[in-house]
Amino acid sequence: MSKVDTQRPDVVAFIEEASKALGRAIPPAKDVFGFGNGLAYLDDRLLERAISGAKTATTSWPVPDPLYWGPGDYSVILNGKGEPAALMHTNSFRQCKFKDVEEEFALAEAEGDYESYREGHFWHYGRGENGHLFSDESEVLCERFEVVYHRPQEKPEG
Repeated sequence: MSKVDTQRPDVVAFIEEASKALGRAIPPAKDVFGFGNGLAYLDDRLLERAISGAKTATTSWPVPDPLYWGPGDYSVILNGKGEPAALMHTNSFRQCKFKDVEEEFALAEAEGDYESYREGHFWHYGRGENGHLFSDESEVLCERFEVVYHRPQEKPEG
């Protein structure tokens, strides 16, 4: 189950907004999340990369069991303020050990070169989750996606 309520009023309104803009009914989101897991600056930076099309992949850990979304489903991406900002469509999944994530996938995350991807994920997941420690042996979910709708991003003043 998504950490954020998929029936939260602003999420439901965002799906309606996207449906109207796209000219077709979009089913309810299966997941609602920020790429930075609550780190506002990281949520915003990675959201911008997804909207631009530079970021077309994301890695999840720990892998939810059972999975509550999959290829063909829609998810809402939150900005650093926790507001719905983009709608993504999941294209594919691959589950593997972190050490087996392919370089081409890592580069599709748009977080630098392969070593930067690895270092960034060790830093990000290094805090642990639910008492688990992240390592090269950790099972991760490699997700390919495309952003199909987004709200215009606010530009910082100055």
